[in-house]
Amino acid sequence: MSDTLVTPACRPSRVEVPPLHDDVFTDGICHPALWLWDSWFARGDEELNLYCLALARSETNGTPITPAQRNDHSFHVRRFSSNDAGRSWRDRGAALLPGAAKDGSDHDNIWSGSAICLPEGCSKEAWLHAYTGISHLGPDRSFVQSLLFSGGTLEGPRHLPVRASSHPVRDREAIVAAGYYLPESNIIGANRGEEDGPILAWRDPFVFRDGERIDVLWSAKSSPRTPVIGHGTLKLEDGDWKLDLRPPIILPDSGIFTQAEVPKLARHMPSGDWLMLVSACDRLYENQPASEITKNLRLYRASTIEGPWRAALTNGPVLPGLAHSFGASFLSDRVEGNTLRLITPITENATEPLVIAPVRTVEVDLA
Repeated sequence: MSDTLVTPACRPSRVEVPPLHDDVFTDGICHPALWLWDSWFARGDEELNLYCLALARSETNGTPITPAQRNDHSFHVRRFSSNDAGRSWRDRGAALLPGAAKDGSDHDNIWSGSAICLPEGCSKEAWLHAYTGISHLGPDRSFVQSLLFSGGTLEGPRHLPVRASSHPVRDREAIVAAGYYLPESNIIGANRGEEDGPILAWRDPFVFRDGERIDVLWSAKSSPRTPVIGHGTLKLEDGDWKLDLRPPIILPDSGIFTQAEVPKLARHMPSGDWLMLVSACDRLYENQPASEITKNLRLYRASTIEGPWRAALTNGPVLPGLAHSFGASFLSDRVEGNTLRLITPITENATEPLVIAPVRTVEVDLA
């Protein structure tokens, strides 16, 4: 298959990216011009940087865009910064727009990702950004997802990728051989979902450093309705980031939900165990009514990345008291004792939807 993945199809509409909002946000981020969701962090020398998916609340002509209509439009990644551990935030503008990759793998949209400083140090130029690219392969295949990586600064990617590091159509044979599920190539990215399950899951890359090694986790599947967490290692070769696939990470209760999204990691102190935060839902098929779907945040624990992973709480993996929260992030890459500090975007089902809630402190009984 050619590196160029763009073909004529029904595309999401592009809307103007709203300018910077000058006021300081406190008690979370309710942006007057933007819907916000799915978050991740990068910590600079003096400030905390929050990235999230964003979309204007209205068309250029003023026509409102409702939360339910957001998939009809292309998103951007918005950056906010805080110098007081998330008590207040400043809008820093767009960090990434669709269409950065030369192969067209992010031509139509961009979804969630992550950012870390590279091993050579956290200078202003030494940051690695990961994100999901979305391209269309026809009007019925709007959700073709790929994993992309780019060097840059805290402001966003600068060394734009030539091609996706992992693309499910181009790399299907290798992905299936590594233990992951993909449908036949001619239906990858289908709007209707996969074999009576939800849409393709090859998205939300979370990069982290385990010593000098760069690892990546992402949302994947082992069957049409069975979620797993993808795992691989990343290295720079001839200017491109190469992703080496490792076996999928199995979640202990994956039989009771179907999508495990935007994974995040933190180290538990003083045990040194890994804690993994997953946004999960039990959607059975793509056109299922929203009233039948449950979303929650689930927390898992393991001594090594490969596992085995187990429920992190004494009464199971579901974090209590976080209704309408999805796409959440740890505020720090370390969790002290039994106290979680989280940034939690609020879902479209809430009274005040698609905003960033104030930093939440959650006391849990870790198993």
